[in-house]
Amino acid sequence: MSFHELRVSRVIDETPDARSFELAIPAELAERFRYRAGQYLTFEVPLAGERIVRCYSLASAPELGETPKVTVKRVAGGRGSGWFHDHVAAGATLRVMPPLGRFVLHDTERPLLCFAGGSGITPVIALVKSALATTQRRIRLLYANRDARSVIFARELEALAKREPARFECIHHLDDAAGFASAETVRRAREGFEDAEAYLCGPGPFMALVEQTLRAAGVPEERIRIERFELPEHPDAAAAAPPAAAAVGAPAEIVVHLEGKAHRIPYRAGQSILDAARQAGLQPPFACEEAFCGSCAAKRLRGTVVLDRNDVFTAQEIADGWILTCHGRATSADCEISWDT
Repeated sequence: MSFHELRVSRVIDETPDARSFELAIPAELAERFRYRAGQYLTFEVPLAGERIVRCYSLASAPELGETPKVTVKRVAGGRGSGWFHDHVAAGATLRVMPPLGRFVLHDTERPLLCFAGGSGITPVIALVKSALATTQRRIRLLYANRDARSVIFARELEALAKREPARFECIHHLDDAAGFASAETVRRAREGFEDAEAYLCGPGPFMALVEQTLRAAGVPEERIRIERFELPEHPDAAAAAPPAAAAVGAPAEIVVHLEGKAHRIPYRAGQSILDAARQAGLQPPFACEEAFCGSCAAKRLRGTVVLDRNDVFTAQEIADGWILTCHGRATSADCEISWDT
């Protein structure tokens, strides 16, 4: 999956440290950039002496005909967010990959219970708008921020609640007024939404609190949807090393499917599938290479693959064949995977 050049049509100041960037999609790329609410775009960021990639969620809803928009919050020391804020203005051209991501609405009429913290609101507001436009689901959002000045999309959320008072409720939690969110905060948000599907996106500690509270309340794993945008901590350096099992039964070549074509490529023991594909001259999707963003996800069609890291898929999804190619290593002679699934 390659990068394409897109023009920034408008820049919107959302808060003192968050800015939205609307993108003009040319007609010839309209199909490639068709997206679902909750997905993200991957950008190539040119820095002095290197190019890095960063993923930013789309805060727009395609069903409403909104211009595709990503929202970037400036992070202290953040090279990607700093570059967007300091260098990108209307009329700028950005290199962007087509949309990816699995943090999307599923075919159900269960109520929707959303938890967002800070800039984690970006995919969540897209889900809310899409659900209001295409379903009859009841929706409740708990949105946590440091203070009122930090609330991204405040006016838009207020307008949605006024337009759909019977279906959408937004609960703001401000740390400066109420202290940090607690398990009791999460439990109160669930009242009346016990059978809901839960969607979580935000800073690591907030996400951990919500996830732990939901699991303690008995919410089934398949009804908890998580979008991570912060790199998880792996304090044990050994966790980053390929497991010894990755060398057992490793093939000399593997078959990969990418953009409608099958490729038989060389493979060496312990190598990640992503690296094997890139060294063979292919351009598969990827971003963080730390097994938490999901950009490199693919489906195992045959054979066995060992994952030495995984902060994306549930046990059932792994059993169904989903893998992260950045930390997935082939361990059987008949290994075949697909990025096209």
